[in-house]
Amino acid sequence: MKRAVLSIMLLVLGAAGSGARAGEPSTDGFEWLSRLERLQAERGDPARHVHFDARVESVDRGSGTVTMVHPEMRSGDGFIVMPRMHMTFHAIAFSKLRGIEAGDAVHTVVGRHKGAIMITQIRKLR
Repeated sequence: MKRAVLSIMLLVLGAAGSGARAGEPSTDGFEWLSRLERLQAERGDPARHVHFDARVESVDRGSGTVTMVHPEMRSGDGFIVMPRMHMTFHAIAFSKLRGIEAGDAVHTVVGRHKGAIMITQIRKLR
């Protein structure tokens, strides 16, 4: 399985490197790998993610973090198991935090990314 994923990543990286046009900035392998990891975190296996609603206590855009009290969490694959607690989460991208302010009620999706439980999606509830 790991070998197949590695092969696909190498194909993607190879195709990306050969597709640069004149005048367009090219991306290196590391940048493509970061984008691929972000896409996998956002669209990955639903059993590896946890969805919940919470109220934001604080947002630190400088460090890309959101502090909130989350409910008990359990992912479908059992990889994420946590009791209800006050916690600070990092977002997988700073852009995810645009428009999020302290006091907002939000729907949040978290998943494992680079060994940590991180916010992959967050949006305000109406």
